[in-house]
Amino acid sequence: MSPVGVSGAMTPTDPETTTRRKFIGATASLGTLAIAGCAGDSETNGSDGGSGTNGSEMSPTPTVTETATETETATETESGMAAPDVPLLNYALTLEHLENAFYRDGLAEFSESELMGAETLSSFSQSVRMEVPGHLETVGAHEKAHVEALSATVEQLGGAPVEEAEYDFGYSTPSEFLAVAKALENTGVAAYAGAAPQVVNNDVLAAAAGIHSVEARHAGFLNLINGEVPFPDGVDEAKSIDEVLEIAGGFVTSDVDPSVYETGDDRPTHDRKADDDTSDVDVLNYALTLEHLENAFYRDGLEQFSDDQLMSAEALSDFGSEVRMRVPRHLETVGAHEKAHVEAISATVEQLGGTPVQEAEYDFGYSTPSEFLAVAKALENTGVAAYKGAAPTVSNDDVFAAAIGIHSVEARHAAFLNELNATSPFPNGVDEPKTMKEVTQIASQFIVSD
Repeated sequence: MSPVGVSGAMTPTDPETTTRRKFIGATASLGTLAIAGCAGDSETNGSDGGSGTNGSEMSPTPTVTETATETETATETESGMAAPDVPLLNYALTLEHLENAFYRDGLAEFSESELMGAETLSSFSQSVRMEVPGHLETVGAHEKAHVEALSATVEQLGGAPVEEAEYDFGYSTPSEFLAVAKALENTGVAAYAGAAPQVVNNDVLAAAAGIHSVEARHAGFLNLINGEVPFPDGVDEAKSIDEVLEIAGGFVTSDVDPSVYETGDDRPTHDRKADDDTSDVDVLNYALTLEHLENAFYRDGLEQFSDDQLMSAEALSDFGSEVRMRVPRHLETVGAHEKAHVEAISATVEQLGGTPVQEAEYDFGYSTPSEFLAVAKALENTGVAAYKGAAPTVSNDDVFAAAIGIHSVEARHAAFLNELNATSPFPNGVDEPKTMKEVTQIASQFIVSD
């Protein structure tokens, strides 16, 4: 069985400091593995308070602590061998090094005025073009923070972090730079989706899922400014390590030792399942509840508002006419994704012997196109947090792989809706998870009958 198959302004003042504070760092000792929020600098270990569902508020990455099993402890202390996830972390680190170098060097090469004047951005209004350099700086800060945190994690798990290579990205103009950025970020999404099911430690997996969705936010934004659909498929495709390394190799000009990525044939099994009685069917029905809500939201809203009304929304006043003209079609694509998610998850629940939850009745509280877009933003960002919180508790590998693919699509949706609502498409370096209870409380605000 192959479940769930579907095809289908505001840069932070100091993006690098903010990202580190929100991102993960790791500390490992004899019997404990902890993944916590990185400090903003070498003397600060705390993080900002507060939380939000709209994608515009900065939220701390929660601390997760797990006591190592006897096998893991022996591996790390008696034999001196690295933890089993180190090859996968080094694989991710290889990609993050590449992306970090790309943005660092490209943003040093091109001035803000050169980037804003890129031919690729000609269909955007001046106010939107002015945001692009700041958004790219934020993306670069994310990638730098990912490099630093992954490197520290590999070391603390007993491994040796891979070093930055030498690269040739092949661009010569700002538009070519933006095109390569798009290709790298979309490859990153596929890479994390392909590697995530192999991760053994659940805390490492949770952190990787948060990076995965941020890469998807980057990709969605870069697709948009390159004139392409921010979310081309209903479920993001996964690529194998070999496939991704072949793509990355096109930019690497120095030697790379492929042995650092070898995971071996005797890897322990993952520990994804939480210690509770929540079955995979329960998790799927939880996801289905959210997908029903989103499907109904887009279906009914796109019936209520005409294309002209949506294109004339006050929220879109800073966008050029060509971009505004694409918004109705992009929203229809989002709605089609949510409908496909409903159908696929319902079928999977039945295949696993469960009964799919049904659509409820809703009141979304909007009366204007701009209010509709604002609610859409809130729903999509909540969906990202929901999938991140729930996906690492799924035991079935096929279901998990599909959930991760939907998770990143929700993140692409969220980035697009954030941008339309004048909010950073990617406010954090790692997306925040929410528990089933937290998400259910948010969703219940829109449900008027079961």
